[in-house]
Amino acid sequence: MTFQLLSRTVQKKIWDMEWRGLTPIQEAAIPVILEGRHALLMAGTASGKTEAAFLPVLSALDSSGQTGLGLDGVKVLYLSPLRALINDQFERVERLTDTLDIPLVKWHGDVSRSKKMSWLEDPKGILQITPESLESLLVNRIDDLARVLERVEYVIIDELHAFLEGDRGLQVQSLLARMRRYMRQEPVMIGLSATVGDPAQGQAFLHTEDPEAVAVVNPGDVKRQIFLQAEFFEKEKAGLPPALVRDLYDLTKDQKAILFCNSRGQVEELTHRLNELGRELGGPLYKPRYFPHHSSIDKGEREWIEEEMKTTKTPLSVVCTNTLELGIDVGTLDLVVQVDATYSVSALKQRLGRSGRREGQDSYLMMYATETEELVQAVAVTELLFDKWIEPAVPRREVYDLLFHQVLGMCTERSGLYQEDLLTEIAAHPVFAGLPASRVRELLAYMLEEDWLEVVEGRCILGVQGEQLVRSRDFYAVFQSPALYKVMHGLRLVGTVEANPLVQKGESLLLAGAMWEITDLDEQRGIVYVTPSFEGKKPIWLSGSRYLHPKIADKMYEVYTGTDDLDYLSPRAWERLQAARAVAAELGWERERRVIREGSRSVTVFDFAGTRRQNALARLLRGWFREQELRLTVKQTAFAVVIEGGDIEKGIGKKAVTAVGEILARGQEEKYLLMGRGMEPEKPAATKFAQYLPRHLQLMIEDEIERDVEGLREWIGGRKWKVER
Repeated sequence: MTFQLLSRTVQKKIWDMEWRGLTPIQEAAIPVILEGRHALLMAGTASGKTEAAFLPVLSALDSSGQTGLGLDGVKVLYLSPLRALINDQFERVERLTDTLDIPLVKWHGDVSRSKKMSWLEDPKGILQITPESLESLLVNRIDDLARVLERVEYVIIDELHAFLEGDRGLQVQSLLARMRRYMRQEPVMIGLSATVGDPAQGQAFLHTEDPEAVAVVNPGDVKRQIFLQAEFFEKEKAGLPPALVRDLYDLTKDQKAILFCNSRGQVEELTHRLNELGRELGGPLYKPRYFPHHSSIDKGEREWIEEEMKTTKTPLSVVCTNTLELGIDVGTLDLVVQVDATYSVSALKQRLGRSGRREGQDSYLMMYATETEELVQAVAVTELLFDKWIEPAVPRREVYDLLFHQVLGMCTERSGLYQEDLLTEIAAHPVFAGLPASRVRELLAYMLEEDWLEVVEGRCILGVQGEQLVRSRDFYAVFQSPALYKVMHGLRLVGTVEANPLVQKGESLLLAGAMWEITDLDEQRGIVYVTPSFEGKKPIWLSGSRYLHPKIADKMYEVYTGTDDLDYLSPRAWERLQAARAVAAELGWERERRVIREGSRSVTVFDFAGTRRQNALARLLRGWFREQELRLTVKQTAFAVVIEGGDIEKGIGKKAVTAVGEILARGQEEKYLLMGRGMEPEKPAATKFAQYLPRHLQLMIEDEIERDVEGLREWIGGRKWKVER
C-alpha cells in the first residue's frame, strides 16, 4: 500500500489532517519519487499534484534525519511562474511541514528585504521562488550562492506547461544549468502540470541530457461528467449586449463562479454591468456579488477576493483574465463561464478544470460568443479538447537575445569569465548549444565593442552599459512589461493602467470594478489621481498579438464546412452556426480545398493556415510581387490574405500561391522574405532584450517569432486550391 511507504511522521500528519485517502496522482507518484527518480506529474486541476510531490519528498527527508536539528541547508527548490501561486502554495506546503520542523520561505518581489536577509543568515529547508527572483539571487547574492544551493536535493517546477513555450522557460533552463555548478549532487527534478501536450517535451525540459530518465506519472483524470453549453448574443458597438449580461446574471446570481474574459477591459466592463444590473433589480440593499481580478488591480485587492472566494458560503463570482487560470486556490466552484473563445485548447482545459474540484462533483462550463467568428473558434477549441489534443510547445531556436541577457548575468555571477571559458560554457549550455559558434563569437565581439562587456586582466566583466542594465530593476525578467501609471484614490492604490496618450485629466475609466474620473496626472512620477465618478469607460490597455495554432485554424475551417450536429450549442448559437455555414457554402468553401475568391478589385485567399504560417505566406507574396514588379499590396485578416492594387488580373491569386509553393520547394525563401520585408513598415524589436542586439540578429528573432516558414512549406505543399469568382 502506497501510504505505508511514507515515513511515520508524514503518515501521522495525513491522519491528523483527516484525509479520506490518497488521490490517484499521489498513489502513482509517491513510489516513483521515493525511489529517487525524476518525475513529470500530469493530472488535472485540484488533483493533489502539489502534495503528490511534497509527501514523498518530505518523507525522504524525514527518513534520512534531515528535519529539525538534523536539517542542514536548503533541500528543496520550488519554482513557480506566479507570485500569487507561491503565496497560495505556501499555506498548503506549510500545513505539511509544520510538524516536521522544516523551514519554508517564499522569495519574490513582494517579500520584504529584511525577511530575505534574515533567512540568508542560515538558509535551510524549502525555498519557493519565481524565475525572476532566482535570476536576482544569482546576480546579487554571489557570496551566498554556494550556501543556498550546495545541498539542494529536489527541484520542483510547478505549472510546468507555463514554461515549456516562451522566453521564461528558456530562462529557467538556463538558470537550472547555472545553479548546478554550486550543487554537490544532481537534484531530483519534479515537474507538475495539468496541460502538457507532449510529455516528451516535459521530460526534455526537466532533464535535457537524458529525458527518458524522467518518469511520466499520469494516472489519467478522475472520471467526471462535463456539462458544457455555448450561447450566442450579437456584439453591439457600445460593448457587451444587454441580453448577454442579463442571461449571465440570471445564471450566476445564486452561484459561486469564475467568469473568464480575454481582456482586462472586458473584465472591467462585465463586472460593472453585472453589478449595475444587480442594483437595478435588487434595489439599495444589493451588495456587489461580482469582483474583477486581473494584473492591473492592486495586489491587496486581488488577494482579498481570492480569500473571499475560498471562504465564502454565499453566492459570489470573480470576473478575471488568465490570472486565475493557473492553480491559485479559490475553493470549490459551481460554474465556470468563458466569454468569447479562448485562443488555445490548453487555456480552455485549465479553465474547465477550475470547476468539479470536489470528489464526485461534475464540471460545468458555460461559453458565450459575441461574434460569429468567436462562436466558430469556441466550437473548434472545444472539439479539439474532446479529441484530447493540446498545443505542443515550440521553443525558440534563435535565442541571441536570451544569450545576451544570460551572458551579462553569468559574468556578473562569476565576477568575470575568460572569453574561451565563456564560449566553452555556452557551447555546452542546454539552451544555447544549438547556436552556430561563429554567431556566438560575433555577438560577444559586439558586446565588447559596444561596452556591454569589457576585458580586464583577460576576463570578461560588465562594461559601463552592461553594469547599468544589470543593476536596473528591469533586468531580471525576460518578458516585456508596458510602462504603467499607478492609479491613486487618495492614499489608496487602486491599481495600474498602461501609460498612453489616451490617459488624460478629465477622462473617466473603469478599474477595480468602480468608475473613476482622472483629476490629475503626474507623468514624471507615473501617477494618475482619481475620484469616484458616475460615468466610466474601459481603460485602454495595449494588447499584444494573439497567435492561433494552425490546428485550431484548420479545425475552424472544418466547422464552417461541416454538417455535424453539436448538441452543446443553444438554439440561438446553433442557428448562428448554420447561418455561418450557409455563407461559407456561398463562398465555395469545401473541406478538402481552400478557396481563392477573385473579385474585380481584390483577390481573397482564404488560407485558415494559422497566424505564423499566414504571416510567412503574406511576406513571401510581398516579396514575389516586388520581384515581378507588380503594383499589389497584401493585407491580412485572421484567416485570409487579401491582395489589392492596380495590377489585379484574372488568375493572379492561384498564380501567386503557386509561386510561393515553388519558392519554398526550391529553398529560396530567404531571398523573398528579405524582399517582402522592404514592403512592410519597420517594427520595434520583437523581444525585450533583442533591442540591444545588432539589427540582423533582431530580424532573425522577429522572423522566428512571427513567421513559421517550415510549417508553411509543409502546409502549402499538401494543399488543394479552387478559384471562385
